[in-house]
Amino acid sequence: MAPPDDDDGSDLESLLRGRSFEDRTFTGLEMQEADLAGKEFAGCTFVGCKAQESRWRGCRLEDCVFDRCDLTQARPAGMVAGKLQFRGCKLMGVEWTKLGRFVNLSFSECTLQFASFLRLSLCRTQFVDCTITEANFFEVDLGEADFRGSSLTGSVFRGCKLRKTDFSAATGVFVDPAANEAREAIVPVESAVLLAMHLGLRVAGYSGPAAKSEPRTGRGRRK
Repeated sequence: MAPPDDDDGSDLESLLRGRSFEDRTFTGLEMQEADLAGKEFAGCTFVGCKAQESRWRGCRLEDCVFDRCDLTQARPAGMVAGKLQFRGCKLMGVEWTKLGRFVNLSFSECTLQFASFLRLSLCRTQFVDCTITEANFFEVDLGEADFRGSSLTGSVFRGCKLRKTDFSAATGVFVDPAANEAREAIVPVESAVLLAMHLGLRVAGYSGPAAKSEPRTGRGRRK
């Protein structure tokens, strides 16, 4: 990382003018459509910032936190993200792709509606108490990821690695094993039932009473 800038200001002007920042806190900045390409942040915190449609290509963030920020339709493609935490943030419509080799993200109490995660390794990623409705996960390694408390209604998983992914305390989960590597994924009972019904099975207690099989009768003799 380049040496941090001498200017220790944390206002928008300093942010846009500088290139390298360390242990800074940026609070309440109006960063809509800001171009932050090529900047480097280490140990920085963004609090209550409005950064809709902001651009982060070539930006490096190490051990940084976004707290209650609005990053709707932000463009992180090309970002290098190492230990990047999002807490209570709005991240609607964000396309997460091309984030470097060693991605380390975590999300808690975030809104990720309409987001897309494409061709990423997100092993052990935390998605805790998030709204992740109508989102897409395509060719993502989510091994041992944790979705506890999150809503996944309408979200699509395709070509994903889901070994030991924990959906047990999530809602609205539908994972098709035919379209994903889902061995040892942990799903709630409701999701298992939904999958069974999708495959044409009837589940007693969920899809009406199971049909009773009638005993076979042998062909009687003619008298």
